[in-house]
Amino acid sequence: MEREKFYFPGRHYFLSHSVGAQPKTHDSAVAEGYTDPWRSAGADVWGAWFQTLDQFRGGLAPLVGADAEDICVQTNVSSAISKILFSLPERTRRRKIVLTEDDFPTVGFALGQARRMGYELIFLPGGKQLADPDAWAPAFDDDVQLVLATHIYSNSSVMAPVAEISRRARERGVFCILDIAQAVGGAPIHLKDWAPDFAVGTSLKYLCGGPGAAFLWAARDTAVRCAPLDVGWFSHEAPFELDIRRFDYAPGAARYLGGTPSIAPFAGAQAGQQLLAAHGVKKIYAHNQALLSRLLGALPGDAVISATREGPRGNAALIKVQDYDKAAAALSKAGIIHDTRLNAVRVSIHLYNDEADIDALIKALTPHL
Repeated sequence: MEREKFYFPGRHYFLSHSVGAQPKTHDSAVAEGYTDPWRSAGADVWGAWFQTLDQFRGGLAPLVGADAEDICVQTNVSSAISKILFSLPERTRRRKIVLTEDDFPTVGFALGQARRMGYELIFLPGGKQLADPDAWAPAFDDDVQLVLATHIYSNSSVMAPVAEISRRARERGVFCILDIAQAVGGAPIHLKDWAPDFAVGTSLKYLCGGPGAAFLWAARDTAVRCAPLDVGWFSHEAPFELDIRRFDYAPGAARYLGGTPSIAPFAGAQAGQQLLAAHGVKKIYAHNQALLSRLLGALPGDAVISATREGPRGNAALIKVQDYDKAAAALSKAGIIHDTRLNAVRVSIHLYNDEADIDALIKALTPHL
C-alpha cells in the first residue's frame, strides 16, 4: 500500500516505531502551510499559519477518534506530560502516581518531577500481563491521583486495555493519561469513546510526520478543572487582548498551548495524515497485522520476545538472535533498516511494507536465530 509515495533509506524499511518514513509530499506541505505564507502573506501571515495549525488538528482528529477543538499542538510528548502533571488540582489524600516499568523512559522522567510536590511514583511490573485489565488494579486505589497507561509499549509491543483502564479510572476518581505515541497512525484509537482525561502522542512514528509535531488531547470536563503552570499568550482566552495584568485560561485543551507555537512541523506532518486517511487506520492495522503474522509464523516461537498473540499486540516485534552484531551486519547488507533493544533485532510494520519485505527479513534473519 502506497509504497511509491514514501522515501526509504534502504530497500526494506522496518523503523516506523522510531521514525516513520517520509512522504514524498512532505516538502510541498511545508511550503504550502509555512514557507509560502511567510514569503507572501505580509501582515496576514499569522492568519495563514493559524490555519495550518487548524488543518493539522482537523487532520489528526479522525485518526484518534476525537474532535479537533479538543486537540492542542505540542512540541513533544515529554512537555505535554509535564504540562498536564502540573495542571492537576491538588487533592491532599491522593499522593500516588501510577505508571509501569515498560513505559518509555521520558514518561518516567517527566512524571518523576512530581516528587518535588510530595507525590510517590508507583511502577507496575512490565510484561505481557499489562494486557490484562486486572493487572492495573493498584492504579484505582483511593490514594492515586494519576495513572498513565501506554496504548502500545515500544519494546514489548503489548497493547494495554486502555478503554477499560480509562473507564475504571473515571469510576474511581483517578486522572488518566494515555500515551498513544506508538499507536497513533498504526492502530485504531477512539478517544471520545474511551474517555480518558488526557492523551499525548507524536507525529514522529506511524503518522510519518517527523519530529516537532506532537499533541495533547484533553477531555472538556477535565480541562476546565485544570490550571496549567506553563502558560503563554496562546493559553489565554483572548490572546490578542494584550492586557498584561489580566489572564484567563482559554477553554478546553487550548489552555495547554503556552507561547507562540511552531508552524513548520505541523505543516509537514499533514502529508502523512493525508496518506493515512486515504486508507483508514482500521485497514492499515489489519494490513500490518497480517504481515506481522507472516513474519512471526516463520520464526521459532522462542525467538520472539515481544507480544505474539493477535489482538493485544502492536505493529512491532523484538527478535532474539545469537549474536546481534553479526545479525545486524547481515540485515544491513540486505538493505533492511531496523534498530535494536535488549540486544535483539527490533522491527515494525506499516502501510508501505509488503510481503517481499517480510520475506527478505526472514531470509536475512534465519541464519542468526
